Amino acid sequence: MHKIRAKLARDEGWTFIEAILAVVLISIMVLGLTIVLLAFKEHLDRSWSIRTMDQYGNDVIERLTHDLRNAVEVTVRNGPGNTHKIEVDALDPWYKSLIHSTVWRADPNHARIFAGRELIDPTFPPTAMGAGESYQIVQFTLTQFGSLTPESQWERLDARSRKDEFLNAAWDIHLVLRYNRAAVAGRDNNWTYEKEYFNRVYMRNKNLMVARGITGDEQ
Repeated sequence: MHKIRAKLARDEGWTFIEAILAVVLISIMVLGLTIVLLAFKEHLDRSWSIRTMDQYGNDVIERLTHDLRNAVEVTVRNGPGNTHKIEVDALDPWYKSLIHSTVWRADPNHARIFAGRELIDPTFPPTAMGAGESYQIVQFTLTQFGSLTPESQWERLDARSRKDEFLNAAWDIHLVLRYNRAAVAGRDNNWTYEKEYFNRVYMRNKNLMVARGITGDEQ
């Protein structure tokens, strides 16, 4: 009986080595959980930033498409960087004898696009961005059908057989945005995501009789 009690007495409590091993294991578990949580937060931040960029790109394309569909004339000039200044002459919805001109332009330095004096979205780029985050306008151009389609030889050939009336009313909108996430504390590598937003628009009022009447070409 005495020997059994002595053995049980030796088994009570942890030895110093067992305590050290427990601390090490707990530390590894906490470190692993921290890394997982940081990676998850990084994923959420990137996803939110990309969704914000998508919303802005789609808004620009949709609004410019609407303006061009109702336009009777459009003038394209070179802007800063790989961008165009796009002057859209559209019919007044109430008075057909009036034409409104709106100049679309990009501000590559601040990643903003204007329609006249109005910002397309005053909340973009977001003001509450993290360190190292930024948005960039890589391209904002309006080109005629078949002139900027490097991936489609057929379209370039097709454009040569089209009449001027069609080519002067068919336009391609190209908007390329880039999200940059520079390496800062806690991040090892720079990360970027670039996406193109595109639409092809036909100016339905360009060759209508109402447009020719307003511009004086009906006689």
